Amino acid sequence: MTVSKRDVLKFSTLLGASVLASPFIGRAMAADKKFKLGYSQFWGTNTFLRTQIAGARKAMGEWEKKGVSVELLVTNGGDTDTTKQVGDLEDLYTQKIDGLLIFPGDSVVLADPVKNIYNKNKIPVVVTDIGLNSGDWVTYVVTANELGGRMAADHMATLVPKGAKVIVFDHGPAVQCIIDRNRGFEQRSKELGLTVLPRKVMKLSLEDGRRTMEDTLTEIPDIAGVFFQNHAPTIGAEATLEAAKRLDVKLVNFDTDPTAYRLVKEGKIAGTIVQNPFEMGYVGMNSMLSFLTGGKTDKLVELPPKLMTKANAAEFVNEPQVLDAKVN
Repeated sequence: MTVSKRDVLKFSTLLGASVLASPFIGRAMAADKKFKLGYSQFWGTNTFLRTQIAGARKAMGEWEKKGVSVELLVTNGGDTDTTKQVGDLEDLYTQKIDGLLIFPGDSVVLADPVKNIYNKNKIPVVVTDIGLNSGDWVTYVVTANELGGRMAADHMATLVPKGAKVIVFDHGPAVQCIIDRNRGFEQRSKELGLTVLPRKVMKLSLEDGRRTMEDTLTEIPDIAGVFFQNHAPTIGAEATLEAAKRLDVKLVNFDTDPTAYRLVKEGKIAGTIVQNPFEMGYVGMNSMLSFLTGGKTDKLVELPPKLMTKANAAEFVNEPQVLDAKVN
């Protein structure tokens, strides 16, 4: 597959001096600094989000050794109601935070408080994973999502015959990263000769994955493959397929957890696009603290995804999402 510049920015483990604290900033400018930061999350009970926090805390520990201490206030906006996250942003502002990191539950709804509270009051913002469609931020740390969707389509095409019917189960039609993933999967699937059916919109839950898969088997009995943006509904859909003895239907998804990882190892989930939420939190916190201590930052950091299958699952055994990283 040919990857364009738009697909993914080159990213190395060094991340460049512009994101990580560079030595010349270091101890002279950063010494004896203390900041109060907020990290506002949606779906904050999810393994992916807890892993982001673990990454942020690792960065905090490294900065503390250079004389920069951080008080981190983490809020969970719930799993279904974006108005709760709007309220969280208002509460964090009243606590006089020096900077905001945010995983927004909606690219449109959460843009308003970011613009009207944080941008207006010149409080720096770092966005991780799900983007905002307006407003301003210091850094946006995100997976190369369209590339990940294309990778999923490439893998799906090795599993089903040319012309086979594939479909997207979409739980985030207003979420930018999911829009990008879906576009990548559908465009690449068409290029590879697969028949792409209209998406089904569903809730982000195991039960909705189960129910939507049941409905699809009835409506489209010759469905060959399904693409998901999260492991939870994938697990539900796999349970439906197993009960119906339809493991010929191939499931490819984004993200993982211990249960989804086991299903990949058993070959019941055919492939997973693995993001790096730990690195998102780590890079996001480094960027925020670099900005607050006078260092350089990058406006956009895109992290390359990886494909996990039964064949290479052992390589991901220490992946934080597989280990289900906790917030310490």
